[in-house]
Amino acid sequence: MHTSVAGGDRLGTKLRQIRERLQKNSGVLIGLPAGTGSYEDGAPIAVIAAVQEFGSADGRIPERSFLRVPLRQNAETFQAIWRAQVPKVVDGDMTMHQVMSQLGARAVAVSQEAISEGIAPENAESTKKRKGSSKPLIDTGALRQSITFIVED
Repeated sequence: MHTSVAGGDRLGTKLRQIRERLQKNSGVLIGLPAGTGSYEDGAPIAVIAAVQEFGSADGRIPERSFLRVPLRQNAETFQAIWRAQVPKVVDGDMTMHQVMSQLGARAVAVSQEAISEGIAPENAESTKKRKGSSKPLIDTGALRQSITFIVED
């Protein structure tokens, strides 16, 4: 009895192609990149965003996470997108860049929605009087509109 196996080279080539597709664009960054722009008073939007996200060093401005907390709270949504789209990358119907772009766009929307719904704690009384609103992070809309994503290559 004699047995032979053929086509191993094609299988190896196909597996390498799949691995290469999955390794491309392996990350997505969400936030406000340096150079995002400035408010009318000259304050850089990215710096103001960082102070709001983490709170000020002197404690006068409390932490109001519009990125970390909402993204963590929606982790299952991102996992579902991943599970649904990665098989399409394996099949060659999508690229990793497209998958990462979908994840990035959804993450931006989640952060922007969190700001629109209101981030705790509400504004201080002095800020409420000046802005006319108890909702933080909503004044000019510049910070909210500046949230973006970048797909890492």
